[in-house]
Amino acid sequence: MSPEKNLLRLVDVCPDLVGEIVALLRDSHPGDPISDSISSLPVHGICRNYVLTAPDGTPSPWVIALEREAETVFLLGVDPSQSVVTWVDVLDGRDPPAALLRQS
Repeated sequence: MSPEKNLLRLVDVCPDLVGEIVALLRDSHPGDPISDSISSLPVHGICRNYVLTAPDGTPSPWVIALEREAETVFLLGVDPSQSVVTWVDVLDGRDPPAALLRQS
């Protein structure tokens, strides 16, 4: 069995956050397949207040900034293939690390 099968999914821990990210991605990047993969992202932990959705150290040369009312509210790290979100940084004051700790 894959180790990722045992990991919590971001949508299970922070469903409202995932819903907002998907909606903002679809608005700002129509047709981008990344928006379809957000709900299935595994949670690999927290590193420097980022929610890791890939193992720590996974290359993330691309960053997608998502805005609400001209304010950046999320940053998404994207792998070199530009198809996998590797981390999520929440800039709107929510505390996803606290939600993850409650799930542990």
